[in-house]
Amino acid sequence: MTNLVIQIRRSRKDEVCGLCGGRLFPFEGPQLVLDDSDDPVCRDCGRHQAPALTALLELAGAAERVGRIGRHHVSPPITALLDLAGAAENYAHSSCRRLQVA
Repeated sequence: MTNLVIQIRRSRKDEVCGLCGGRLFPFEGPQLVLDDSDDPVCRDCGRHQAPALTALLELAGAAERVGRIGRHHVSPPITALLDLAGAAENYAHSSCRRLQVA
């Protein structure tokens, strides 16, 4: 069983996924990493190993985008709000499925 955690990373170079070896691009912010080695994990591997954590990261990213847009406009565009709603639905669905399996 592979344990994944969310960690704030500030990578300035290209890295590879700790599970599949795929290329990851430089990224700053919350990211899935392997618990024992702190190697980053790509989104596809994260969806297979920890779907709830991956959905939570996507929800956080959507909320951050809507927050940035909201600071400059009276209200965010409907497409941004729909992205946020979709990410919230994905997270709710992934966490419910995990509870049903347990």
